[in-house]
Amino acid sequence: MFDDPLLYESIRRYAVRLLSDSDAANDVVQEVFLRFKQHRNSIAQPRAWAYRTARNLAIDHFRKTKTTVLPDSMPAEAARFNPVLLNEKKEEIEMIQQKINRLSIRHREVLRLKFQEGLKYAEIADVIGEPVTTVAWLIHEAVTLLRKELK
Repeated sequence: MFDDPLLYESIRRYAVRLLSDSDAANDVVQEVFLRFKQHRNSIAQPRAWAYRTARNLAIDHFRKTKTTVLPDSMPAEAARFNPVLLNEKKEEIEMIQQKINRLSIRHREVLRLKFQEGLKYAEIADVIGEPVTTVAWLIHEAVTLLRKELK
């Protein structure tokens, strides 16, 4: 599973979004894969484990650097993946991003894990350490709030 370059890139993008620093994100991803090699026999769900470990390492990074607020906007490196779309729909994307940024950190995180990373509810629950029902409620609540804001 961890030989998959797509998974590696997904975890890297997720780390970049969390940290807004590609160098720190690369360090996090390297650590995720090193830890996987050490513990591979005891990992039941490698994909969810990788996201959870990346999230935990990002939190550790924020604690070490005394940064207490997660970034609200997508960093330039993460946005670089489709520049044509960003140029054509810049105002629309900025407006939606502003609405998303008004959500709580928990709401933003579950939305990103679900819709940007494509994780299942059970995987998201493993990543954030909450029950699946809480994940479902957070996603429902976040989507409802966004719909209300976008009307």
